[in-house]
Amino acid sequence: MKKISIFLLATVIINSAIGQTIWDDFDNPENVVYAYHDGIGFDQMFTNPATGGVNTSGICASYDRNPGVLYDVIVVDPAGTNVVSSVADYVMGTKTLSVKVYSPGPGLTVQITLEDKNVAGPTNYPAGRHSEYTATTTGNNAWETLTFTLVNTPDPAVSDTSITRMVLLFEPNTNNATNWLWDDLIGPDFIDPCQGGIFDPSIGDDFECQRNLNYTFTNGSLSTVTNPMSSSNNTSSHCGFFKKFPPPTNDGAFGGNLTTPFTTADYNRVHIDLYDMAAPQDFYVIVQDAGSSSVAEITHTTAASSDWQTYDLDLTGIPSSTQITNIVLLLNPATSTEDSIFIDNFRFSFDPSSISKQDLSSKTKIYPNPFADNFTISSTDFISTIKITDLTGKLIHKETPGNLKECLINTAFLESGIYIITIQNNLGTSFSKELIKH
Repeated sequence: MKKISIFLLATVIINSAIGQTIWDDFDNPENVVYAYHDGIGFDQMFTNPATGGVNTSGICASYDRNPGVLYDVIVVDPAGTNVVSSVADYVMGTKTLSVKVYSPGPGLTVQITLEDKNVAGPTNYPAGRHSEYTATTTGNNAWETLTFTLVNTPDPAVSDTSITRMVLLFEPNTNNATNWLWDDLIGPDFIDPCQGGIFDPSIGDDFECQRNLNYTFTNGSLSTVTNPMSSSNNTSSHCGFFKKFPPPTNDGAFGGNLTTPFTTADYNRVHIDLYDMAAPQDFYVIVQDAGSSSVAEITHTTAASSDWQTYDLDLTGIPSSTQITNIVLLLNPATSTEDSIFIDNFRFSFDPSSISKQDLSSKTKIYPNPFADNFTISSTDFISTIKITDLTGKLIHKETPGNLKECLINTAFLESGIYIITIQNNLGTSFSKELIKH
């Protein structure tokens, strides 16, 4: 089987020292979405030019201020189900907002405004603006941490518990055309809407309260968004949205490790809901063991549809002694475009009828794997039907050996690639196995 390396990144969302939330560190799936910005350039995957000292992260954000806008703003909204807690501690100064910046020069002002987006509009200042905080740079072309101080409470009618947005301003009330590098934006705490919920290990990720897949790598942006197509096929209020990075990192891979690993004695089916407005696209689902070796995988070609569709992966060919610990998902890895897709309800189930299939698997050998121009099937049961399909499920070849227990299958006509071999015995029981042709 192929082996895909998983690059472990420390997913840190809470600063335990002060109990505040990292709104965005640009390394992991963000807690926020950027609803609007005035800048003429905003790169959220910029290579950190100085990884020593204050900011050791490999990537950061690069923002080019728009000199034509006096108050250039970056509007930052909590993502998905995130809800901002009371900001009373920030007004009192017992907690502070902060951000790391690669200062373009000393003495420059950075401002954060906390507001209620349901009241604040682009032209109705000060309505909806709860509080304003500023910090001043001291360095030049070097990383520093800016800690903000309260300077104003423009609209006293906005309560401490009604904050729904943060607005970041570099050099407000100027027409400067500067470039700012920034990272690790720390803001008010988020309320956990799922506190007190019951853990369900059969759900890998529903992008709401069951988040049991730890995304240790994302070669793209993965965020929680409002379900764009709420229907009988998917009634969830929120779902995931994945967008590939542009070249050169454009394999569309994301995934990580499960909070609760399992075996096929627990679950033998994988299901995922996809809503693809750009169908058809290739979406890979790969399950791996503790050694990061792929033990089952499938490529789904999404169907053109105006609604959510469910796609499945059969795990019955995996021995029950194998622990499934990692999940790798890929979107259009062979393309160089910034493809995107909505995903939801990544889950596992157990089909009792598969027990007999597992028994057949233990009685049957298929070798060699990988193979060249032929492979052999050997079983203690009589073999009635052999099917060869590609990863999309398309039937490539079918044989009826006539109840033999050993068959040599000539595959010189097959191109190099990955195929699914399905074997059925004389009792009607079948199982599938993935084979690779050189």
